[in-house]
Amino acid sequence: MNYEIVELEDLSGSITTIYSIVQEGDDRTLLEHFIDENIPFYKAEVSNILARIQAMAHKLGAREQFFRLNEGKPGDGVCALYDDPDSALRLYCIRYGTIAIILGGGGPKPPGIRAWQDDEKLTLKAETMIQVSKDIMQRLKSGDLKWSPDGSRLTGNLTITDNDE
Repeated sequence: MNYEIVELEDLSGSITTIYSIVQEGDDRTLLEHFIDENIPFYKAEVSNILARIQAMAHKLGAREQFFRLNEGKPGDGVCALYDDPDSALRLYCIRYGTIAIILGGGGPKPPGIRAWQDDEKLTLKAETMIQVSKDIMQRLKSGDLKWSPDGSRLTGNLTITDNDE
């Protein structure tokens, strides 16, 4: 998978930096696709999720209580952001403490399914973020990516290609 990690400057704030993914051959982020796919059916939930992102970025930080943790592999930081635990929408992301979030895609969790693995669309969205997390961890280990001196931003080559591996 080839993609770029991009800071969403219009959503980022002094407390939490917000990122998303632009896949090769696309000019829109996974967050933009999530919004476009879900706003016709879940307008209030999408608006609430965006308001929560703004609040985290500017006032609250990416606090644990805003996420369903451990949606990916142990230690990878993949979680689901939602506006209310009883809501249908899940937005898969990678949380780095309270200071940074990489937003991916997501969708509604259909009634009657227990986990994202039980839904084909959610599986694709969650597994994408699991792979992104794995790629980032490898690049942090190798030094290709680093955290800024204040720990708030990723620096280095934010373009990830299959042939980097």
